[in-house]
Amino acid sequence: MRSDKTAPGNYELIEVKPNWHDSSELLGYESEIGGPHYVVTPFVRFLVKAMRYPDVPFFVCMDEMNLAPVEQYFAEFLSVLESRKLLSDGTITSEPLIKADIFSKYADQLHRDLDITDTETYKAVYDRLKNDGLRLPSNLIVVGTVNMDETTHQFSRKVIDRAMTIEMNIEDAETPFKNFFEGGDALHYYDNPQPKELFLPKVVQASEALSILRAEDASYLKENVPGLLHSLNSALNGTPFKIAYRVQNELILYFFSLREENSDEASEVLLAQAMDAILMTKVLPRIEGDEDLLDKPLKALAQFTENYPQASRKIAEMQERLPQAHFTCFWP
Repeated sequence: MRSDKTAPGNYELIEVKPNWHDSSELLGYESEIGGPHYVVTPFVRFLVKAMRYPDVPFFVCMDEMNLAPVEQYFAEFLSVLESRKLLSDGTITSEPLIKADIFSKYADQLHRDLDITDTETYKAVYDRLKNDGLRLPSNLIVVGTVNMDETTHQFSRKVIDRAMTIEMNIEDAETPFKNFFEGGDALHYYDNPQPKELFLPKVVQASEALSILRAEDASYLKENVPGLLHSLNSALNGTPFKIAYRVQNELILYFFSLREENSDEASEVLLAQAMDAILMTKVLPRIEGDEDLLDKPLKALAQFTENYPQASRKIAEMQERLPQAHFTCFWP
């Protein structure tokens, strides 16, 4: 039983500070103050803890993530994220966030600071750290909260390309405010944990997904995705926002996840759902500019997104703001 009802053992809240301009506050650093040692952070402790329980999803929430420039303090994480690959034994690994020699050099100190006990599980974990360094645990899910206003940093395309953007706005109606008085409990813990399969990935590359998907799905994607993405890039002509292989990879992975949940749905229906989601999470958040840059592309995107309801509504919203402010972007 958890003693702290607000902090499950597989959850860590990291409060981002405005003065974070490198990764030291997240990944730690070597220090000579008080004798040579490695400064351990809550983020590192949590990743090591996640290594102990590979079948349990572990969640990190980076609170107010854009109070500091994300591409600076999160640079190593974003780069290592690109290196993930599926091994022959079905596990997913990555390049190290912290090199192996750190865990050998400061072994005694890190055993204490990481609460490494003499249990077989922890000894095995530390042996992996000394041999392989600290890599991204495949059971780690990182989410971040942001507010997009004049007091925060904007996201670079590098960050948006590697993230899935989920916009969360209150409904423009009285209903949410009325529901507040009706005692609805929007946030609560389930009595029984959700199955790990909802959170833990099976694949990280489109090629891996295509090898697992049934033949008709794989053929449909190979025949239709290239033309679909070419049409999207055509709508983005004259802008710096054209997409490339990363979006193609994420689109196929999204389709793969939808197929896992909908075994009987038609391929074209799932691809349309996946494309709508990818437009909202990966493509449209990149787009911003003035009338000279975006007037024609937004008209082309409006036509392209006619069959994608979420994206179509967002394009209409962006078009509505453009003549009023002479500038528009994804964010309200």
